[in-house]
Amino acid sequence: MRVFARRGLGGARHAEIAKEAEVSVATVFFYFPNREALVKAVLDEVARFFTEMTETVLAGRGSAPEAVLTLAKTFADSVDAHPDYARVWLDWSTAIREEIWPLFLEFQEHLVAVIANTIRRWRGERGTADAGEAEDDARLVVGSAHMVAQMKFTRCAPEKVDHFLRTLVRSTIGSD
Repeated sequence: MRVFARRGLGGARHAEIAKEAEVSVATVFFYFPNREALVKAVLDEVARFFTEMTETVLAGRGSAPEAVLTLAKTFADSVDAHPDYARVWLDWSTAIREEIWPLFLEFQEHLVAVIANTIRRWRGERGTADAGEAEDDARLVVGSAHMVAQMKFTRCAPEKVDHFLRTLVRSTIGSD
């Protein structure tokens, strides 16, 4: 992950990964027989990391604004705690190449669906269900993750990040 974060999806190579892991190049090729397998393994891990985060945070009951704000804060914290994952995710999100773009879109659509389900559930409980808007709101939340990552990587003041996250949730989902 460190090598991909440092070199990008197009620049990471078996040899550099072997050096970083202090193993032989042959060992890396044993586990990842070609470049495609290596890239896919890294992207699968990034998807697993962020999907697990999203599903875990949203699994708890509570209002959608509260749950999505918690998710947004957890994501923001993960940029600090696991910056390599965030860097690879950012690279992947702009890598519009035939072999990996469909994987990103599938991953992103899953996150949108999980967030939209949380919003729909909450609105249904409140009697304000609007199925179409839940998906749009979820897309705004997912799309804003790029801005959150940028704010974190540029060392934006924590209170500004918090204010942005609260504004995002309030303007997309509403409040309790």
